[in-house]
Amino acid sequence: MSDAASGTLWAVMNPAARGYAVMRRVLETACRDAGLPAPVIATTTPEADGYPQVHEAVAQGARAVVVAGGDGTLREAARALAGTGVELGILPIGTANLFAYNLRLRTRKPLLAVDRALFAPARSVDIGWASWRVLDERGHVGEPTPEMPFLVMAGLGHDAATVGATSPRLKQRLGWLSYLASGTRHLFSRPLAMRVSLNNAPGRRLTTWTLLVANAGRSPAGSTCSPTPSSTTDASTSWNYRCAIAPSGAPSRSRASPGTGSTREPCATPRSPRCGRCRITPRPSTSTATT
Repeated sequence: MSDAASGTLWAVMNPAARGYAVMRRVLETACRDAGLPAPVIATTTPEADGYPQVHEAVAQGARAVVVAGGDGTLREAARALAGTGVELGILPIGTANLFAYNLRLRTRKPLLAVDRALFAPARSVDIGWASWRVLDERGHVGEPTPEMPFLVMAGLGHDAATVGATSPRLKQRLGWLSYLASGTRHLFSRPLAMRVSLNNAPGRRLTTWTLLVANAGRSPAGSTCSPTPSSTTDASTSWNYRCAIAPSGAPSRSRASPGTGSTREPCATPRSPRCGRCRITPRPSTSTATT
């Protein structure tokens, strides 16, 4: 029997996410029907958006934690689970659910999502870590921020501005399409000048709309932010991706270049049977980039 189904199940759920009430009811019913103990359910708040709840579950001896929410909730859960060996079950009920999309776990069937999270096999996946320095009004560069995780992509530029400008109300109404609606206001914004250095190499200047570092590159719109369509969360190479948005009628341009990854346990490929849960790998010795 899997770790998720061999003891008390911990579930961390975002009550503000669409589908929360249905998913909670289905999870509780599925545990009862399978003869499992009732799950211990903790809900997130704006002040505690997943990390403290999952951290507490690990401290209490949980061997698997099911998380119901979107990419933000999953990111906080992954921060608490990285390197612990505790498995993460995913119930995708957020706005974009890009991490679940890259793992082929998005579904409109709550019972199927719960079945996968409880009983399907697990696989190891990577996690990225990013920090940044804040530039003050006088042009002074501050100290690096604490490292924060990312499961799909980390971005600088208008892509980040688009995500930051998307209101919770719009996300509730439109789902992942809300990012497209917000992005139209930034689409033809003036490109940004950057200097990028990878692994302390000499800096390189570029002008671009956005700069992305991708741990997984697929999006529901059908685009793949990587040089090949097989970019997955268990690849040994991360990719740095820059995109220039061309004026209307002209072709857009994109370029990707490999970063360095760490050696890790072989995992399933996109053509392997779909997993149901994942183990977040320990923090590797990764490449560094500055902008």
